[in-house]
Amino acid sequence: MKVYVKSQSGKWLMPTNPANARILLKKGKAKVLQRTPFVIQLLYETTEHVQTVTVGIDDGGIQVGIAAVSRGKVLFQEELTLRSDIKSKLDTRRQYRRSRRYRKTRYRKARFLNKKQSLPTCKVCGGNAPASQVICRSCLNRADGVHQKYAGIKKSMFRIPPSIRAKKDAIIRVVKQMPLPISRIVLEDLYFDFQAMENPDISGEQYQHGDLLYHKNFKQACLVRDKFRCRVCGAQTKLQCHHIRPRAKGGTDKLSNLMTLCDVCHDRHHKERLQLPKQKSSFYMSAAHVQQGKHYLQRELSKTAPLSTTFGYITGHHRNRAGIEKSHVNDAVVIADKKAIPFDGYIKTNHVQSRKRSLHESTARKGRKSPNRTQNRNNKNVFTLKGFTRWDTVQYKGCVGFISGFTGRSSCRIIDIHGEYIKNPEKKYTQVNLREVRKIHGNRSTVRYYANSSPTES
Repeated sequence: MKVYVKSQSGKWLMPTNPANARILLKKGKAKVLQRTPFVIQLLYETTEHVQTVTVGIDDGGIQVGIAAVSRGKVLFQEELTLRSDIKSKLDTRRQYRRSRRYRKTRYRKARFLNKKQSLPTCKVCGGNAPASQVICRSCLNRADGVHQKYAGIKKSMFRIPPSIRAKKDAIIRVVKQMPLPISRIVLEDLYFDFQAMENPDISGEQYQHGDLLYHKNFKQACLVRDKFRCRVCGAQTKLQCHHIRPRAKGGTDKLSNLMTLCDVCHDRHHKERLQLPKQKSSFYMSAAHVQQGKHYLQRELSKTAPLSTTFGYITGHHRNRAGIEKSHVNDAVVIADKKAIPFDGYIKTNHVQSRKRSLHESTARKGRKSPNRTQNRNNKNVFTLKGFTRWDTVQYKGCVGFISGFTGRSSCRIIDIHGEYIKNPEKKYTQVNLREVRKIHGNRSTVRYYANSSPTES
């Protein structure tokens, strides 16, 4: 890996090799700013001439590949793992808040349009607009016809769900924090035809004939497809629809995700893990997330550097011609420069929850005669303890890991890059005393480490 350099004035310069960085640090002409990736800052004035650096981004629903190339040489490789727990945490927070309001306050009328993302703002002048539109009355009456672009478009069409927005903001944040002088950005643009992915021969008016063309609901369509018989034992009574992938784990009501089972086989599958016949079931949640937030990502990245787009079939053609293994990082290198060859090492970045939050108790303790002033609900959600912070990179007994949480007043738990606990081999418990831990550097919402092996496609 390269050593990245920042000038004395704070501008990014071209990276150098570790030998030159070691000499500068020994002579006191530079200082260490960051360890992953390793960044130094010069302590003397120098010229700030840089080369053209192109950043390639291979967007994905869970993993994102980012690479920087200059003059055919790869300078930076990173694989970003996005969070997928935003929606569940928002649902939990909503549940806690509603239960508290219902039991501790009088009835209050529901309020809408009270959040910044939902406020009606004119897309032309930035002023106030009607709640259902995206353009104000003055811009609507302008003679230059600017309103034609937004005619008939509702405000809800511009809103991005928080789960998708969090993923795109994570990509934008990582690109802005890249320790290189970015000249331009190349992003892979994606278009998905989900019905054609299910049925490659679909055409014309068949797009309007879905699974429910002759049925009232998905349950009836599933029963008709399976001829009103259990797929395991062939029973014709007490039939139920089983979700191959549970809805709690991202499963949908698509016909390919449903299977007809009788009540006995259904119970045996959930309780005794009864084997079910194989059925092809496709899920496009990651593809939907990428496609839904791509315009927001393009708009925000264009503010950082000039942006251009490419397509996946172009990337695949040049990758196969060069004999490069398929992965998000390798695709990002090909996107940035078709003739560049990726190297083995890359930076693995995981976006994590920066702070544990517990707003209220999930179940209220009724019948309390005195105010609850002694219970400390947030003791389990300690974020900082004795100079250490959650997700800090630390060293314990020769092993490097990350603090996943604190216990008690002087202990913590440490995990490695694979999620396994690093503990004292002579003890059975996983707690580690903070006096035996050495802090390497602090992290906040991202955990970074070097990965030497080649990344895999996921």
